[in-house]
Order: sequence, then structure tokens, then C-alpha cells
Amino acid sequence: MSTSFLTNGFTMSGLNKSFSDCGIAQFLEILEHQAKKFGNKVVKVNPRKTSQVWYNCLNSVPKSLSDRWHDCPDCGVSLDRDECSAKLIKKVGLGIASLKNP
Repeated sequence: MSTSFLTNGFTMSGLNKSFSDCGIAQFLEILEHQAKKFGNKVVKVNPRKTSQVWYNCLNSVPKSLSDRWHDCPDCGVSLDRDECSAKLIKKVGLGIASLKNP
């Protein structure tokens, strides 16, 4: 599936964002329907700060967007930033971890 953006010489970022949000909302609606159909549920997790927190020990390690590797000074484990975020989001979604006070 490809995403197209309106280009007509005008700044239409707000309109493009609306189109994008609508697509995501529709995707989530379909996902929730299918999950319910098979006896599962969808848990929405706010991804805020997930790239700054180590999933294993919940230690906060601030970094810039260009830092792609996560090194935890507490537990000594190193992992790709995106993989670390994904594992943390999974833990939060399963109720194993909380990001309320990282």
C-alpha cells in the first residue's frame, strides 16, 4: 500500500495529516474487529518516550534522533533503538511495565 500526498503548489500538511490519520483510524477499526472476531483484543500504547527507555530495566537513557543504538549503563545490554522500543511497547501493552514514571 502506498501513501500519496497532495501536491499542487500549496502547503497542505494539515490536510495530508487528516488523510493519514483517517487511514490509521480505519486500519485500527479493522484490526480491532478482526481481533474481536478471533477472541483477542487490541491494546493501544502511547509510543511517547519509548525510544528513551530501556525495555529490560526501564532505565531512562536520553539520546538524539541520530543515535540508533541503545546501550544501557545499568544492565549492560545493547540493542537497536527500534527493537528496544518495540519490546517496551509490547511489555506496556501486556501490562508488564508502565511508563508513567520512567
